[in-house]
Amino acid sequence: MSYMTDLIRIKCPFDGAVLTVVNQPGLETKSVTCPICKHKYPFTQFKRISITAGSGDPETDYDGLREHTEYTKSNQAGSAPQLNYVLGRLRRVGTGESFQLKPGRNVIGRKAMKSTADFMIDTGAERTMSREHILIEIKSVPGKGMVHYLSLYKDKINPTYVGGEQLYYGDCIVLNSNKLINLPGVDLIFEIPDEEKTTM
Repeated sequence: MSYMTDLIRIKCPFDGAVLTVVNQPGLETKSVTCPICKHKYPFTQFKRISITAGSGDPETDYDGLREHTEYTKSNQAGSAPQLNYVLGRLRRVGTGESFQLKPGRNVIGRKAMKSTADFMIDTGAERTMSREHILIEIKSVPGKGMVHYLSLYKDKINPTYVGGEQLYYGDCIVLNSNKLINLPGVDLIFEIPDEEKTTM
């Protein structure tokens, strides 16, 4: 039996990552965890994509599933180079402290016992920053790579600025490398480690 006949390709409903999985009995009743965004969905929520000879990769086993090594891969000879997907990070001005962002939602706020933020910033006795202050959501956008969207986490917070412009609740800003984010009492620089590896 051909190896390719045992494989199917599916697309993650959250970030568009393309996965190659082994076609096995009862697959429709199983859940699949995307190795990129880490979200778990029923198999039926993934969009099925046609697979052609030469695109399978038997070296990328992932918990019994076959994972595609890139978000998308062209099967056509002479196609344009594949975009690289690089995640940004936040660097605190003055201290050098940095926070490596992850795919999906990243909540940033003040360090506190009851905070649910993914990244907590120690502001000492200063409490003008909210415990959950801003949200950076990272999504894979076809043809653009990883796009970083910044918004306020909630409506009533102290003034926050991005690139010198005040951010209001409901605004959604696309972050570019070296953008300055002024939180109450703390300044952060958004950085993409190697800007040549991403397209915004």
